[in-house]
Parts: sequence; C-alpha cells; structure tokens
Amino acid sequence: MEQNEPSALIKETAVLFGRSTRLVDPMRLRMWEEQGITFPQLRILFRVRMHPDIDLRTLADGLAISPSAASQQVDKLVERGLLWRTEDPQDRRRLRLQLTPQAEEAVGEYSRTVTEYISAILARLSQKDLKELHRLLGTLEELNSPPPPLPSSVSGRAVAS
Repeated sequence: MEQNEPSALIKETAVLFGRSTRLVDPMRLRMWEEQGITFPQLRILFRVRMHPDIDLRTLADGLAISPSAASQQVDKLVERGLLWRTEDPQDRRRLRLQLTPQAEEAVGEYSRTVTEYISAILARLSQKDLKELHRLLGTLEELNSPPPPLPSSVSGRAVAS
C-alpha cells in the first residue's frame, strides 16, 4: 500500500484494529459458556456494575434494547442469583438493580482474566511500542467520547436472547 492513499490506510488500520479487539473473543466465549451467561446478560451485569442502583429503563436505554428485552434478561439474572431488584425508597414504582456478591465475583473474575491475557500479549512489545500504543489508544478514546448513537439498523438487532 502506498502512503499517499489515506483512505486505504484507514481501511486497513480499521480491519487490524477490529481483529485486535477480537483477540479475547475465544476466552470470552469459553467463560460465558462456563458461567452459563449469555452476551446480553453479561452486558447487563457490566452496566449494573458501572452504575449500581440503575433502574430498568435507564439500563435498557444505555444498552439500546427495549425495556421488555431488558426486563426478560433481568428476570433471568435475578432467578440465577446474579442481580437484586429493590424498590427505590423515593419512588416505589422504580426498581433499582444491584449485583449480588456472586455476580461481583463472576464479573471480577472475567475482568481479571481478560486483563491478564491482554497484559501477557502487551508485555511482548518493546517499551517504545507499548508507550506509543498507550498514547494512540488514549487518543482513540478521547476522539470517541461520548460514543455516537447506534444506527437504528444496528440497535434494532441488539435484542437480548
């Protein structure tokens, strides 16, 4: 590829970036299967972990899924002992969601395992390359704050199973 073709460079870099973000997919799939947690349920657990006491509507909006789909998945997680649903003392119509200790442990283990795996890969880089990657990833994160809304064609498919 020639350096004077920025659109080709952008496309190739986008493909490489996408591939690199999938490095942990096999591990994620194995962990989800071992835990018996679906991807939509894992997304809910991480969202509740980031926002303790989140209500169902805010959860659904944040995940770009319908309140009905969110409610179905929350019901399954409550049945499995991974989420607690409690009434909001200020508004009894509002239900707050919290992780149970079992869910905290599962989500924490998942995070630790992925971090250790990625850390082992990154440890193979030179200090110079690691610093440059760190700088570039920080820049990407800044450029994507806040992330844009999903197009309706994509968010419409984000139904929980």
